[in-house]
Amino acid sequence: MSFRLLSLAFATALVFVAGPASAARIIVTIDGLKNAQGNVFIGLYASPAKFLQGNQTDAQRRVKASTAPVTVMFDNLPAGTYAVGAFHDENANDHLDTNVLGLPTEGYALSNGVRPVMSKPTFQQAAFTVGSGDKPVALHIRY
Repeated sequence: MSFRLLSLAFATALVFVAGPASAARIIVTIDGLKNAQGNVFIGLYASPAKFLQGNQTDAQRRVKASTAPVTVMFDNLPAGTYAVGAFHDENANDHLDTNVLGLPTEGYALSNGVRPVMSKPTFQQAAFTVGSGDKPVALHIRY
């Protein structure tokens, strides 16, 4: 075997041994649901432009509602800044119900425990940084 062929074989082997670059995983645990009716929607946002803009998310999960804590994962994410939001879709109509003033009538939660009082929350308020490992995020649904 020539030196050049041996070097190429060694370099190729290193790529397969090293595997892909580390990817981030966000592990979201949700509690506080008052009942097990309907579903829980969890949205992942990597962009301020999509944050709380209807069904615009970078990734979304839907799980059956439960009064026990619920855990979902978002895998293989690049390191960066993210925000997470969840809501309890009690009537299973696939959206967060609101009243005439636009305020939620179903339970919801945002990362960092953000709970707006007089204005819509911003991406920056709910944002957190993710490196190359696991990032746990706890959300407590409030009604």
